[in-house]
Amino acid sequence: MDNWDELRMFLAVAEGGTVRAGADALGVNHATIIRGIGRLEEKLNTKLFEKPTTGYRLTDAGGDIVELAAQMATASSQIEARIFGRDQSVSGPLRFTLPVSLATDLLMPTLAEFRSAYPDIALEIIGSGSVVNLLNREADVALRVVVGDGTPPDNLYGTKLCEFHMGYYVRDHLAARSSPVAWLLGPNEFVPSGWHPKRGITMSATPIRFAEMRSQFEAARVGMGITQLPCFLGDADPLLVRVPEAPVWRAGDIWLLTHGDTRRTKRVRLLCDHLRAAIQGLAPRMAGQI
Repeated sequence: MDNWDELRMFLAVAEGGTVRAGADALGVNHATIIRGIGRLEEKLNTKLFEKPTTGYRLTDAGGDIVELAAQMATASSQIEARIFGRDQSVSGPLRFTLPVSLATDLLMPTLAEFRSAYPDIALEIIGSGSVVNLLNREADVALRVVVGDGTPPDNLYGTKLCEFHMGYYVRDHLAARSSPVAWLLGPNEFVPSGWHPKRGITMSATPIRFAEMRSQFEAARVGMGITQLPCFLGDADPLLVRVPEAPVWRAGDIWLLTHGDTRRTKRVRLLCDHLRAAIQGLAPRMAGQI
């Protein structure tokens, strides 16, 4: 079919449920998505979406082709990955995804060194904690925290680099405070049940909750309470100290992930080698061995 771009737009809206979601997924504007779907509907001579105020809903015709469009998208990505894997140049695009905190607080000097060594590689750094689909070429290389004793999906090529540890941190002057101190909790975090601060620290019965870690981290820095943080982040901040006698625990492992085909690309291999060497040197920080 000669309408692949329009099919990609159709699939992005079908998966996201709105034009905005589809536009964000493909990195284009709303008008481009609307025009593309219009061209596809004109080509097929049928409506693919109902457009209620709550979002785009597939018509029966749209539902009939969405699975086929997804299969085409997968096949297209596999073709791209196979060709990309043959590329042995040290120039061109390279997409790397990793959690925001690893990018901003740990690995940016490493990425700057990589950029300096290979200035013709157009590195795109995607700071995200969500799982990016390597199979669909949303990224070429991923650095991920795999929680507990889990492992990455079998269809990805992965290397476990080091362990990832967490600890409890507080603003330095609060460690000896007598008035109640609040728990600072992130998404899906709970007040610890098996451990409580000692040495006279009294905890407030009312925690403070945050939607993401950066705000939680800044709240700890200004003295709002006690929070759990990655050791590499908490130990490096001069305003924070570990809560006295608090445990440090392994939260999971850091994995370097690539697709089976794209890992053969020279610039993917260069970035992976650079990251492996850097993480090896940073492993004590990741483990909280200060």
